[in-house]
This record gives sequence, C-alpha cells and structure tokens, in this order.
Amino acid sequence: MVAWTLDKRDIRAFTILALFLTLLVGVGLGVLSRRVVKTQSVGRLLETGNCNGCDLDGVSLRSTDLTNTSLHDASLREVDFVDADLSGINLAESVLSGANLARVNLSGADLSNAVLSGVLLDQAVLLQADLRDSYIGDASLQKAILDNAVLRDAVLTRANLRGASLGDVNLQRADLDGTDLREARLRKARMMRASLGDADLAAADLARADLRRADLRRANLKGANLRQANLKAANLSSANVTEANLSNANLSEAFLRDTDLSGSLLRGSNLRNAVLVKVNLSGADLRGAVLQEVNLRGANLTGANIQGADLSTTRLCETQMPDGTVRNRDC
Repeated sequence: MVAWTLDKRDIRAFTILALFLTLLVGVGLGVLSRRVVKTQSVGRLLETGNCNGCDLDGVSLRSTDLTNTSLHDASLREVDFVDADLSGINLAESVLSGANLARVNLSGADLSNAVLSGVLLDQAVLLQADLRDSYIGDASLQKAILDNAVLRDAVLTRANLRGASLGDVNLQRADLDGTDLREARLRKARMMRASLGDADLAAADLARADLRRADLRRANLKGANLRQANLKAANLSSANVTEANLSNANLSEAFLRDTDLSGSLLRGSNLRNAVLVKVNLSGADLRGAVLQEVNLRGANLTGANIQGADLSTTRLCETQMPDGTVRNRDC
C-alpha cells in the first residue's frame, strides 16, 4: 500500500484553494443577497408606493405605473424606466446616473437636487416638473417636453436638448454651457443670468424669452427667433447671431464685441448703451432701431439698412457705414 504524504507546498496550495473557494462562495452569496433585497424593495415599492433610500441600481421598471410614488434619496443608477408612468413621483435627491427614461411621463415629478448625469430622457414628458439644483450634465433630452418646468440653478452642461419644448420654463441661473438647443422651443423662457457659453441655439425659438444678464459668449444663434426677447446687459461677445430675428428685442447695455449679426433683423430693437465694438452688421435690418449712446467702434455696417435710426449720439470710429465709407467722427 502506497502512503500519500503532503509536503509544505501541497498544504499551502490546498489552503490557498480553500480560501479562494470560500471567497467565491461569499461573493456569490453577497450578490444573491443583494438581488433578493432589491427584489424585496421593488415589491415594497409596488405594494406601498414608498421606497425612500432604497438601492435599486440596475433593476428594470420598464412600463411600470409608479404615479405619485416616493423614491426620495434612492440609488437608481442604470435603472430601465422606459415607457413608465412616473407622473407626480418624488425623486428628490436621488441618483439616476445612466438611467434609461426614454418616453417616460414625469409630469409634476419632484427631481430637485437629483443626479441625472448621462441619463436618456428622449421624448420624455416633464411638464411642470421640479428640477431645481439638479445635475443633468451629458444627458440626452431630444424632443423632450419640459414646458413650465423649473430648472433654476440646474446644471445641464453638454446636454442634448435638440428639438425639446421648453415654453415658459424657468432656467434662471442654470448652467447650459456647451448645451445643444438646436431647434428647441424656448418661448417666454425665463433665463435670467443663465450661462450659455458655447451653446448651440441655431434655429431655436426664443421669442419673448427673458435673457437679462445671460452669458451667451461664443453661442451659436444662427437663424434663431429672438423677437421681443429681453437681452438687457447680456454678454453676446463672439457669438454667431447671423440671420437671426431680433426685431423689437431689448439689447440695451448688452455686450456684443466681435459678434456676428450679419443679415440679422434688428428692426425696432433697443440697443441703447450697448457695446458693439467690431461687430459685423453687414446686411442687417436696423430700421427704427434705438442706437443712442451705442459704441460702434470698428463695426461693419456695409449694406445695412439704418433708415430711421438716430446716430447723433452713437460713437463712430473706424466704422464702416452702409455705403462703404469709413466714419471717424468720435475717434
């Protein structure tokens, strides 16, 4: 009979293997336990309508009716909410990073102080939703409906809101730097002191929007509708405002250094005390515009229509006039 003996190396190998298997079993049991807890949490949510502080990361709630439920301060990373009804839900202070909320109904929902980084909200309905102080950076909200929503002090940097409806929305002091707002509807939007640096607002409808003291540096407003918009003291330096409609807009005290306004409609607009140094107004329609105390140093007005505009107090220095001549009256 052959005796089987173990040396120290064999014992060490068996010990390591035993520890590894124990760890593997522990991890498996931990995963299973978390799944059981999440399943129980989902059941509690559906049964009671309340799961505040729950961890539901990665679960599927697709097409679920969660109207008027509460998930306050919950962890909802990468949750699938597609086609769910979340109207009136409380998601305040919750984390929804990477969640899929496409076509979700969030009308009247409370998302204040929520984290929505990278979420998918395409075609979602957020009528009158509360998104104050929320973080929505790098999110996609294409064709979403946010009319009358509150986004005051929210961060939407680099978000995609192309074609979204934002009528009467409150975006006061919101951070929209680098945001895609092409063809978005922002009629009567409240955007006082909002930051829109490098934002793309091409063909956006901003009629009667309140943009007082907004930061629009380097923004793209080509073909935008800014009719009767309030841009008092706004910063539009180096912005592209070509072929935009600014008729009857308030641009008093606005800063438009190096701004391209070529081909734009400024008929009846108020530019009193505005800074238009080196601005391009070639081909612009300025009929009836208020140009008192405006600084047009180095501006290009070639081909512009300034019929009815009073230039008696306008600063003209190295200014190219509509007929191509250069005026240096105030150098």
